[in-house]
Amino acid sequence: MTQRRKVTILNRDDRTMKFIKIIFGLFMSIVFLFPIVASAGRLSEPEELARLINKISERQSKNLKQFEKKTKAYFFDTQKPETIEGLLKELQPGEIITTLVFSNLSKKPAKDIVAMKKAGVDWPDMAAKMKINLKAAVKEVKDFRLGIG
Repeated sequence: MTQRRKVTILNRDDRTMKFIKIIFGLFMSIVFLFPIVASAGRLSEPEELARLINKISERQSKNLKQFEKKTKAYFFDTQKPETIEGLLKELQPGEIITTLVFSNLSKKPAKDIVAMKKAGVDWPDMAAKMKINLKAAVKEVKDFRLGIG
């Protein structure tokens, strides 16, 4: 009887250890694979900037007066109201914000950036020519978008 009881206890212990190993293996897989999976869905800076420009343009083009007010308030210390009014006549809201951000980061006038954009230069190439860190520009555009709601 004691022999049988020992075998039963050993079998139970083996099953418990097997269960613990499986749970531990799953836990470790999740811990190590989750960051890899999470980073796989990130967009590159040019793609993220294009996405932000489109989102801002979609949402803000419905009420340009409100967008103008918010933009002037957000950039009050770095851009003249006349500059923003001029940009509203030429560009979509997302491009306006990107132009203003590039202007602030490069210390060049917004009209130079608009001229480059109209000449067909895309944002990443423009950032490279103006020695702007594209990641910083994306962060600034994202901050604007989050700031205005």
